[in-house]
Amino acid sequence: MSTGTLLKEGILEQVSPADASRIARVNECVHKLEAWIRSEDYAGYEPFDLMNSPYMGNWARRFPFYVMIRQYGRRFAGSNIRRILRVPVSKNCKALGLILSGYCELSRCGENWRERANYLKAELRRLRSPGESEFCWGYDWDAISFRAGNAMPAFSPNAVTTFFCAEALLDMAELFKDQEALEMAQSAGRFFVTRLNRSVDTQDELCFSYTPGDQTRIYNSTALVSAFLTRLAARTGVEAYLSLARRSLQYVVNQQLPEGGWYYGATRRQKWIDSFHTAYNLDCLLEYRRRTGDTAFDDAIGRGYSYYERTFFPQSGPSYYSNRSFPIDIHCCSQAILTFCNFGAEYKTARTRAVDIAAWTLDNMRASDGTFFYQRHRLWTNRTPYMRWSQGWMFKALARLRREMTTSAFSN
Repeated sequence: MSTGTLLKEGILEQVSPADASRIARVNECVHKLEAWIRSEDYAGYEPFDLMNSPYMGNWARRFPFYVMIRQYGRRFAGSNIRRILRVPVSKNCKALGLILSGYCELSRCGENWRERANYLKAELRRLRSPGESEFCWGYDWDAISFRAGNAMPAFSPNAVTTFFCAEALLDMAELFKDQEALEMAQSAGRFFVTRLNRSVDTQDELCFSYTPGDQTRIYNSTALVSAFLTRLAARTGVEAYLSLARRSLQYVVNQQLPEGGWYYGATRRQKWIDSFHTAYNLDCLLEYRRRTGDTAFDDAIGRGYSYYERTFFPQSGPSYYSNRSFPIDIHCCSQAILTFCNFGAEYKTARTRAVDIAAWTLDNMRASDGTFFYQRHRLWTNRTPYMRWSQGWMFKALARLRREMTTSAFSN
């Protein structure tokens, strides 16, 4: 829906001039970004995709070369270096899921994105992890995660990528009454409960592994699985999923630090706290409470939200880590917009925070072509327009904010 259409339908006339200006700006930016994404056919570079270069043989997958190449690719190797190394652009499944969710958000605003949604659904069907009986998805590059403790060949399934793809399909199923999307989402739910290992499995606690091939205890990953199972149970009536979700979230809550945050995971090399993974945990706990009415985790939600709000926003742009201001990462910006939108009904200032962070991001992290930079450091900015990490996340966040701003403006 263009700004002109908003005016024609009287939407901008029903809010204050200041709100009308903000809504119009977000609307313009999200549609310009969508046009760029579509012009690239949803394909692009990723921070960790240097392994897709034909020059990266088996030697590059050995320690310490992989670590050095991975860090160089993420921090310094922009689009030009990738072209020199002949890294191909590719379609990242998580990016497709994020963009599909963004199309569903815009469709809730009265726009017609069904055709584009159908296209992305077909791509997710095509790019599912090979050799798996259920629908699941992975990254489009070979990964060796030393922090997570496992190797992940390209397109091998992992919990986080599968969550964002399956969540988008459930969005599509609910919005468009799409039976195929629902069946794909249900299949992903079966992948979670049958293929992921249970790194912790007691009467009261459960931790889902990151992939079928590891025993990791990563808090945000198991929280995301729990949130999806909760939502799927509400949609399909599979009560067993609720029991699994509650035990898993109990494990996550039991790992919460006294001040309200969470480390990334349970091992010594996972003892850092960052913005967007903290926000994942909060969103998942909130999703469970809203879907079930169970208030057992309310204290954890309150302490976690307070910690998130006071720790990661010492400046206008959200910090990546809990103990330093830089870098400011676009994923942290987009997730902050989403999380504060999610908490809009819980805290009076949350919607205002979402709008303010979006305004700062548009002013400081956006290129003239409508795309978004990767990271802003104290003395320099990495402007590489990564498709998943930057564009996919910001498209979903701006689409969500577009809907939130209109509905909250009318209700205030």
